[in-house]
Amino acid sequence: MEDIRLKREPFEFEDKTYMLCCNMNVLADVQSAFGGDISRALSGKATAATFLEFLTAMLNDYAEEQGWPLLTRREVGRKLPPARLNEIRDTVMSLVLSSLKSEASEPEPETPEMPTIRSRGISTFIFFRLWTRAPRIS
Repeated sequence: MEDIRLKREPFEFEDKTYMLCCNMNVLADVQSAFGGDISRALSGKATAATFLEFLTAMLNDYAEEQGWPLLTRREVGRKLPPARLNEIRDTVMSLVLSSLKSEASEPEPETPEMPTIRSRGISTFIFFRLWTRAPRIS
């Protein structure tokens, strides 16, 4: 059986060891920082702003658990050592990607065994697959 727990990585920052993890709270914080559009943060372009938002959200999620003071994105950006930037970015974005992987992201079978509504000409399976993947408008 596959371990479905979210990955956690230790991260040293300001003389403390944080356990970084990309959970729903982190995704919600990043979504809020991007004006409600999480797809901008997940578009595949790991910009400095995206990376800092994810890292800050992960740090603050753990800090909140520990009762430590929360950090701002600017504080985190000022205190990151530039020599380790690529290493830290790779760790953070790897946690993000691993948290988004699921059994639903597995390739779909070529011939699904779902009933077709002949009068409408579209299978229920196709309709629900498209409906669940459609962007939400609030």
